[in-house]
Amino acid sequence: MLAPADAAIVARDRAVPGLALVLDPEALGARLAPVRPDLGPFVACATYVRYKPGTSCLVAYRLDRPGNAPAELVFAKAYRGGDGAKLAKARGKAEGSDVVTLGSELVVVAGGAGDRDLPGARRLQGGDGDARRRLLGRLLPESPELWETAPRVLRYKPERRWVGVVERGEGNPVALVKAYRRSRLAAAAAGLRFAAPASCRSPRLLGTAPRAGALASSWVPGESLSDVLARPARPPAPLAEVGSALAALHQADPSGLASLRPGADARAARAAASLVATVLPSSGPAAAGLATSLSRQLDERPRPVGPRHGDFSSDQVVCGAGGVALVDFDDVAVGDPTADVGHFLAALVAAELDGRLAPGSASALSGELLGGYAAAGGFPRADLVAIHTSMALLCLAVEPFRLRRPGWPIRTEGLLEAALAWSSAGAVPC
Repeated sequence: MLAPADAAIVARDRAVPGLALVLDPEALGARLAPVRPDLGPFVACATYVRYKPGTSCLVAYRLDRPGNAPAELVFAKAYRGGDGAKLAKARGKAEGSDVVTLGSELVVVAGGAGDRDLPGARRLQGGDGDARRRLLGRLLPESPELWETAPRVLRYKPERRWVGVVERGEGNPVALVKAYRRSRLAAAAAGLRFAAPASCRSPRLLGTAPRAGALASSWVPGESLSDVLARPARPPAPLAEVGSALAALHQADPSGLASLRPGADARAARAAASLVATVLPSSGPAAAGLATSLSRQLDERPRPVGPRHGDFSSDQVVCGAGGVALVDFDDVAVGDPTADVGHFLAALVAAELDGRLAPGSASALSGELLGGYAAAGGFPRADLVAIHTSMALLCLAVEPFRLRRPGWPIRTEGLLEAALAWSSAGAVPC
């Protein structure tokens, strides 16, 4: 059954007839089970949604199966009424028998092997062993003993990115493989090449396959900083070391990196505010006003220009025996590096609001990060850090809806309140 907040979205958007179906795990599971008996019994769990009002809604699902059976990762996409041609095109271009169309609602259901936008995922995850072997030969040219290996799926964002791990025996990861839209591969590879000579630990590029939109990078052993911080009783986290590594990244040679288009951060804030207004109309005016105010504040200030990670948070930091390492350089570009600091601090605030960090932890951890950043030669201007933290919190305000968090409207309101508080703070602990 649809949650009340999701039912309200469906009631406002009659242009996408399958919207109610793709947002309702029970309903989708009931429709999918008879046409995919090969899956056996399963429980559908929605993990991610990408919603374009009046146009389409894509929802990623994990199908949990009993016992030790691995979960199946699929997506359901609902199209606008009258877009039967797009539905037929999606079905026709997808590969494999795991693609299902629910025609009356204009919905297609597929897995990674049927994702027409990620040809690399189709080859790595599909049933054609020869195609997978040839692709792994391109991605791991120095490791022929791994070409017969079937990568284990780690993350899958339908139509955007597929991530798997290649293991030398169970539990011994040696490489990360990623599949993108072909147009995104060059930037992702450039990010890894940029990070390699920077004064911080990072994965190295092992191979690329442009036609498949895929690459492989070395595995970085250790534990995600987000997992370290979430432990109830944990040793002191190396936030100062993280700040130092980030400062080194920001001071590295940006040759080969693309520059962000002017106003990219402001556009992201406005887009987030627009989606907040769509899914939670009561918060729309506050979100729109905040986006406008933050954009104006950025325009009024001179800003530094240099390399920036683009998606920096504790999820992109690995803590291991050799110290901290920074990972996931898909979004590296030249822009205002302060945005990385703001995004990291915003993620800490969001984790505290979500109960994943103890009350008061975000402020203390932020101070440690900024101290390490400054000690390593970074210059975090308090006004820009506050603006970027507020912008990042505004962008994170749509994540509870996107990630299908229970009670997402309350979580969205909490993040928006935090964004408003940071926008008026004007300073941060340094």
